[in-house]
Amino acid sequence: MSRKLFTWIIGLQIVIGNIYAFAQTVKIKPPFDESVWRIETLYNQPKTIQTYQGERNYASISFNPYTHRVTGRGLCNKFMGKFEKHNDKVTIRDVITTHETCLSEDVNTQDDRLFNYLKSVQSYSIHGKILRLKDAQNHSLIIARWAK
Repeated sequence: MSRKLFTWIIGLQIVIGNIYAFAQTVKIKPPFDESVWRIETLYNQPKTIQTYQGERNYASISFNPYTHRVTGRGLCNKFMGKFEKHNDKVTIRDVITTHETCLSEDVNTQDDRLFNYLKSVQSYSIHGKILRLKDAQNHSLIIARWAK
């Protein structure tokens, strides 16, 4: 998804029994524009994230600016939570995950690491199609590439 202008109803005005809605154009920037980001690297992991069961399943993350929900998947399990954003600061909280039995212990370990890192995110940076989610010490915990 490219950067888009979204029209969003942001208020109502009541005038003598009639309701008028007005719209305002709001520019929402990546990564908080519902883009899907393919997770490629986790902090202190010696190799990049591999796909699981073919190209259909890859680790990803997406932020919904309207509901303030973050959703995505590891290689085997899905997650969802809430996020708050202020300037270049972002926090992710209330992360819940599915608990599927994966075919590989490496996949289980990688998913667990991803889900734990989500809870430590404090800021982000974006350069072109690369998103970095960082901890309080500015370490890049999760590196993702724009997928769509």
